[in-house]
Amino acid sequence: MSEYAPVRFVIVGCGSIAQKGYQPRLQAYPKKVALHGYCDQHRPNAEALAAQAGGGKVYGSVEEVLADPEVEAILNLTTIKGHYPLSLAALKAGKHVYSEKPISVTSAQATELIEEAEKRGLKLACAPSSPLGYEQQDVWRRIRAGEIGQPHTVIGNFSCTRLEAWHPNADAFMADGISVVGDAAPYPLIMMTTYFGPVARVFGFARNVVPERKLMVGPRAGTLFKPAIPDHVMGLLEFANGMRGFLNCGWSGRSDTPPFEVSGTEGGFALNPHNDGAGIRTWSQYSGEIKPVPTPAKAMPNALDWGKGPVDLADAIRRKRPVRCSPYQARHLVEIAERLNEASNKGGLVELTTRFDPPEPVGEVAPWE
Repeated sequence: MSEYAPVRFVIVGCGSIAQKGYQPRLQAYPKKVALHGYCDQHRPNAEALAAQAGGGKVYGSVEEVLADPEVEAILNLTTIKGHYPLSLAALKAGKHVYSEKPISVTSAQATELIEEAEKRGLKLACAPSSPLGYEQQDVWRRIRAGEIGQPHTVIGNFSCTRLEAWHPNADAFMADGISVVGDAAPYPLIMMTTYFGPVARVFGFARNVVPERKLMVGPRAGTLFKPAIPDHVMGLLEFANGMRGFLNCGWSGRSDTPPFEVSGTEGGFALNPHNDGAGIRTWSQYSGEIKPVPTPAKAMPNALDWGKGPVDLADAIRRKRPVRCSPYQARHLVEIAERLNEASNKGGLVELTTRFDPPEPVGEVAPWE
């Protein structure tokens, strides 16, 4: 694969996800991505990342970033409420964008971002990048090859322990957005829709299980807050191709429901929809025997490679091809959350209006190899 000049990124939003996730992994791909600089409303955060990287420009404001002609792409790691306005401003300034999930708070906002990117000939991509993992790609290949017969049911679960018990800013996740589906459920949903395409209609239950919470860690420990969005959602999904799915997600307590499971007429697979290298299990629909499948040698040990999404964007920019972490798919996930809320309120099935073309499999040689 021929080489090209690395795409110059600026990280906007230099909190823990940048410090522990994106920056160290992007540094592993210097031939694809150049970390040109950092910007955060709390300047010491940006300075700390620059020091951690051994260099990089520290910007005083987003406006300064967007005015810099050397900046090619923005890595948008701001809060959920900040994803849409920053991405829109970056696109209008002629910058490519990779955004953390969700792409926006509403599907209408996502449409505006997509139209802006299309109008300007820019690339727009959105997390999660977990389908790009080696285990996730391996299971997808096996399903396409017919290893479990005709797939018919998929289960996704993302129910974590009480968020306020371990996250110092848990209230920020419950103040803006659609529901817990906007932030937690994209992991199982991105796998479901990558494997089986768009969802056609849903039936759901959305509610607040814990109406008042108290931060238990960090400098604001003891602060009381009331979630403004549903903290627990259950949904039944009907895919456009006839598949059926079940989704369970919440910030109200842990569940031992499988994180991700696909059943077919001949067998099934279970794997982690978030981390690569966490292990794959398979079974026969005749014997019921469950056994492990060898993990691909290149898989990270039970971890998410945060760098793969931006690297795929960089490769798409240079090779003028579609991104795999598609904004159309990201918009569809936001609409799933919206329609689950609507279905819960109406007490009936609700149709989805958005569609997308499933991403291309990574293939034998990935952009990050």
